Amino acid sequence: MSNLFTNKKIWWIAAGVVVVVALLVGLRTNNANASNSAVADTAQVVSLTLTETVDSSGSLEAEPFANLNWKASGTVNVVNAQPGDFVKAGDILLTLDPTSTSSSIVSAQADLINAQENLDDLLNSGTDLAQAAIDLKQAQEDYEDAEYYLKYLQNDQRIPQTKYLARIVKQGNGWTYKYEKEDFRGPAPKDWIIEAENDLALKKAEYEDAQREYDRLLAGDQSQDVIAAQAKVDAAQATVNTMSIIAPFDGQVLSVEHIAGDVVGTGELSVNIANLDNLYVEAQVDESDIAKLKVGDQVTAESDALPGVAFTGVVASINPVGEVVSGLVKYAVRVDLDKPEGDEFLPLGSTMNLVIQIGDETAILAVPITAIQNDNNGEFVWVVRNGETVRVDVIGGAIIGEMVAVTGDLQEGEVVTTARDNSFEAPNPFGGRQ
Repeated sequence: MSNLFTNKKIWWIAAGVVVVVALLVGLRTNNANASNSAVADTAQVVSLTLTETVDSSGSLEAEPFANLNWKASGTVNVVNAQPGDFVKAGDILLTLDPTSTSSSIVSAQADLINAQENLDDLLNSGTDLAQAAIDLKQAQEDYEDAEYYLKYLQNDQRIPQTKYLARIVKQGNGWTYKYEKEDFRGPAPKDWIIEAENDLALKKAEYEDAQREYDRLLAGDQSQDVIAAQAKVDAAQATVNTMSIIAPFDGQVLSVEHIAGDVVGTGELSVNIANLDNLYVEAQVDESDIAKLKVGDQVTAESDALPGVAFTGVVASINPVGEVVSGLVKYAVRVDLDKPEGDEFLPLGSTMNLVIQIGDETAILAVPITAIQNDNNGEFVWVVRNGETVRVDVIGGAIIGEMVAVTGDLQEGEVVTTARDNSFEAPNPFGGRQ
């Protein structure tokens, strides 16, 4: 589990921040309410588009990921993989010299050959049983694939899909259809899930039929012999495999710790492998913010190890059971990330800073903090209208840089003065005087 940092709720400028244009003019006021003011700097009321967010952090991880260790000691004989190589499940990445391993492994190699020959003889003596075993294995694999595919459609919120759009365009003296294709990701359509459910039911029935046929043929005189022979093959193969580092899944080799001739011991790390197409971060969110999050919320992220590289993703799951971390209640939130374009180096374990969008974009008005006045009647600003300064009561909100969000009788583009009435102390726009 990665080390995680404390969440903090922020206001994030999502788009279209209007630059505040200071009006470099002097304004003398004749308004009785501001008779003590000196020459005042002015600024415009601006519109900002904000999105409420929660920020957090965690470590960049890939799924699946594996540390592959030696199951036996000896001298490395063959190295078939290098960092960066893409491998398939079952590929042999490194092997030991058989003469450098224990005598039990050497014996297992001979046992495997003999056991396999014995099994082949038994199976070949009954063609129907051999074919039934092949059919059963295939039916089982088809059933497991159908089951996995249905779960994928039911649970993954980012299923690759394509939709086609048709529009009528003028062509010559007539009209024709123009078709456009749009690729996107989202929850699986209902008809996909229904089709996958039907296919799973069919594959299950075929698997059960194959199992019954295999069991029927196994009930013959050789059934126990075949089972015993297969067990010997499996046991010998497992022992022989301890001489090799074997890829457990399709993925990319991240590191190889040994070269031919190295002497290694049992349990020693040899290879790190991961599927870098499936990246994720598990973060922790404070109890004050967790209720605002939902699965599917959009996320942007940056890595401390890759400055300038932007990641995108979505909230994939939220653990409803909190845990106490440093005296605070936190909730585990998994964020699935899209792999960035190009061949970027992806340092697994590096810190990822997450910004989770938890609200829709909201347009608000803002003025410089220095324009906010405060007296016994509350907060207000001086607005220049028709050549005079007019008091307008406001309520201050979020602070964004040197600006503060306000609500009140204001319009975008209106001019406010940033000079303070000499009869007031410099205000604190969010409570009391400075």
